[in-house]
Amino acid sequence: MNVLKPAWLSAMLLGIFASPATLADDHMLNGMAVSQPFNVQANLCKLNPGVTLDDYHAMVEDYFDWAEKYDVEPVFVRQFPLFSHQNMQRPWPYDFVEFLASDYEPWGKSWDLWLTSDDGMALNERWQSLAVCHVKQAHGQVLYADTEALENDDERYVAWNWCTAKVGFEQLSQKHAEYVAEISEDPSGLIGWALMFPHTGAADAPGDFAHLAIYPDLESFMGRRAMEAQGGWRGLREYYQNYADCTGEQLNTETVLHRP
Repeated sequence: MNVLKPAWLSAMLLGIFASPATLADDHMLNGMAVSQPFNVQANLCKLNPGVTLDDYHAMVEDYFDWAEKYDVEPVFVRQFPLFSHQNMQRPWPYDFVEFLASDYEPWGKSWDLWLTSDDGMALNERWQSLAVCHVKQAHGQVLYADTEALENDDERYVAWNWCTAKVGFEQLSQKHAEYVAEISEDPSGLIGWALMFPHTGAADAPGDFAHLAIYPDLESFMGRRAMEAQGGWRGLREYYQNYADCTGEQLNTETVLHRP
């Protein structure tokens, strides 16, 4: 990937996070003030030989009890690829991906406890005995949210589109604000739209940032594809030509496994 210069990335994040595209200052989602950036941890996991998903999930359930004990609970979701970019020459290397969203300070506290407390270290050792998980950290920002749908829908679909910017942050932020205004007027089945910027451990990420579009079902996802086919492709072409190089969408299934 093309690595952004730190100063440019910082300016871009400030521009997008302070943009009119963001939500109201008091907007809460699953207990987080998502009008501000928050941390997202990605666990890219492959089960060890002989380990089942049920074996692994039993450990995750114990982790939820541990996180509640120390008041460091994240929003925890698990995704599996449905319509991916992978093929026989480039197979998907993981069994699943988990995302843990939290405010920054509690997440730092969580990791300190995970690495130093007796019960945290025991869980960490158990985790590593069950799977190989590559852990990454990113900034998350919600730009559009149907709060009721997102907080009550535990089975949904997330389209990922990784992009590398062609323009400065002011132009990109303004374009995203236009999209949010359009989505707000006509969501067409979309219940959430967010951006994710890797900040630690993601030198091989497919782009500088990712668009995440969240759908309650496949009918909604295909409804937006129909909208693109019937003329919406012009807006996509403009974005790809003038604002960012993007890989195109991959669709994952998503299950919400825990909310604080």
